[in-house]
Amino acid sequence: MTKPTEMAEYNFRSAQSSFTRGILNTTDVTAMDTFAGLQHIADGLVNLSIGLRATYMLLEEVNRKLDQQSLRPR
Repeated sequence: MTKPTEMAEYNFRSAQSSFTRGILNTTDVTAMDTFAGLQHIADGLVNLSIGLRATYMLLEEVNRKLDQQSLRPR
């Protein structure tokens, strides 16, 4: 099953592609600016989803190490 952050990245990348197609397929300068702005927003959202997923992965590692430490005999 896909993780939420992976699905978010997929959706943001799909938005990027849609905006790129919009930029390439229009001659209207206003529409082109709008698509370009939306593409920058999608770029930022992709970066956020990647960073969030990396944070979750590190947190899982920290929790795993803490669990291992708590199982050690003292």
